Amino acid sequence: MKKLKAFIALDASDNKKNIEVVQRLHQMVYGFKVGYRSFYSKDATRLISEIKRKKSNLFLDLKLHDIPNTVSSAIDSLKKINPDFLTLHISGGEEMLKAALQNIKKLNMKTKVLGVTLLTSLDGKDSQKIYGEKNTDHLIKKLALIANNTNITGLICSGQDLKSLKRFHKLLKITPGVKLLDRKDDQKRVSFVHDALNEGAHFVVIGRELINAKDPVKVLNEYKKNHENKNLWTK
Repeated sequence: MKKLKAFIALDASDNKKNIEVVQRLHQMVYGFKVGYRSFYSKDATRLISEIKRKKSNLFLDLKLHDIPNTVSSAIDSLKKINPDFLTLHISGGEEMLKAALQNIKKLNMKTKVLGVTLLTSLDGKDSQKIYGEKNTDHLIKKLALIANNTNITGLICSGQDLKSLKRFHKLLKITPGVKLLDRKDDQKRVSFVHDALNEGAHFVVIGRELINAKDPVKVLNEYKKNHENKNLWTK
């Protein structure tokens, strides 16, 4: 069965509901993203075990950002989980990213590191205040260059940034904050699933629209009927 090139963000209010989402959608999507809310909640171990049991890809979104030694030590604690993907903030610097990669290799883990560029909740005004760079395009290219130099697997980037990141062709690109349908929320730099995948994203992250849907399977089936483009689905 073809799967949508998407990770579902398991951000429901409790992990029992998140587990139900995994059980219902694992045959329809590439994998599942476990972030702070679900990772630090009750039944997190059971949730992660269920994702693995269903042979889905586990994307652990912890956005690690600290001194190199601390981040390397954090990898030690994740050895048993051995996620398929793990996020770190690129702004933590090359040495931090390299320290994580070195320990992943040392521990013989399969984990691929994804570098967070600029959060989709931030825009040019925020970028100016935090990084002293109002032009988000310039900032993201600088961060992508750091990622490229460290040989991490890929980037977490907005759909609006995909065109300017095309020259970083060896980096996998995963786009969060995408929409299946039009909606209003706290994301400032967003795009639609089909647009992101057709413009260079290898995978997208979908959250609330499916987590909060009464029938997420029906939503995805309807979406598939309307978007049969081969770029959106695995072989």
